[in-house]
Amino acid sequence: MHDPLPQIDLLELFQSRRTCYRFASSKDFPVAFHTLENCLEAARWAPNHKLTQPWRFWHLGTKSRTVLADIYAENRASKKSLDDSESYDCFYQKALEKFSAIPEIILVGQVLSENPVVQKEDYAACACAIQNFQLMAWNQSLGVQWSTGPILKDPRTYRLLGIDSDRIELIGALYIGHRDPDCSQPNAKRKPIEEILTRLD
Repeated sequence: MHDPLPQIDLLELFQSRRTCYRFASSKDFPVAFHTLENCLEAARWAPNHKLTQPWRFWHLGTKSRTVLADIYAENRASKKSLDDSESYDCFYQKALEKFSAIPEIILVGQVLSENPVVQKEDYAACACAIQNFQLMAWNQSLGVQWSTGPILKDPRTYRLLGIDSDRIELIGALYIGHRDPDCSQPNAKRKPIEEILTRLD
């Protein structure tokens, strides 16, 4: 048997992790690809019923990011503007700048089973994989935002990735970068165990 990892270190990792919406500059603090590989390695060891391994990942390079940035900005601007071209252009540009500032992006998809029970189990497995990814990232001083925004429903995103939405569903965009100081604030409080646990005889 392996010696157990220090429980206090593991618990502190779980308690300290939080969602990051801002990142340090990628020019000053680039994300090394091997750190992303560590996160993906952690992700693929998530529990999954009958080893379906339903997760799929796409790491976006320069060209694909440019295409997705336009899709992201169009969706954001369309939602925020009120049929006003000047307003649309303003929101579009702001969204484009925001998306372009994200250091690294990985999209996550779920292979869809025809069995609704298996499909539900597989989504839970993919969520576990994303949590593994986030914890490994945090342990390497990286922050992650798991986004479920409209780009995941946009047919153009599926065309960009070359996938069929009837066979694979996009369930997350992981925005990744070195943690901005704002992301080091204490995590939100959680309910005490006494409020969430019912002990039965």
